[in-house]
Amino acid sequence: MENHIKVLGLLFILAGGFGGIASLVFFLLFAGPASVSAYGPLIGFMVIGWMWLLLILAVPAMVLGFGLLYMRPWSRSIGTVIAILELMNFPIGTGIGIYALWVLMSADTDPLFSPRFR
Repeated sequence: MENHIKVLGLLFILAGGFGGIASLVFFLLFAGPASVSAYGPLIGFMVIGWMWLLLILAVPAMVLGFGLLYMRPWSRSIGTVIAILELMNFPIGTGIGIYALWVLMSADTDPLFSPRFR
């Protein structure tokens, strides 16, 4: 189960980094909200909401990834919250969120995040 936690940490770092870069490119290079009319009103607002979600979750996901790599006790509880928020980020975030909930809520991870494990 320790390997699953390391893989999950790397996934959160990569997802946060790529999501942050993608949202910054959208907002800075493609004029962000000004491009709503190009997509149509409903789809434009959905794209903007998705990009805001990526931008908001970028830094916490990367911090969580490093916390999971170093098996910090706080990373399990914060990881559960961020995994639930990642479920809205379809399709890649949904997969990462399901995998994260499976790993972090498993009974085998309880001893790994306790202070006695170190």
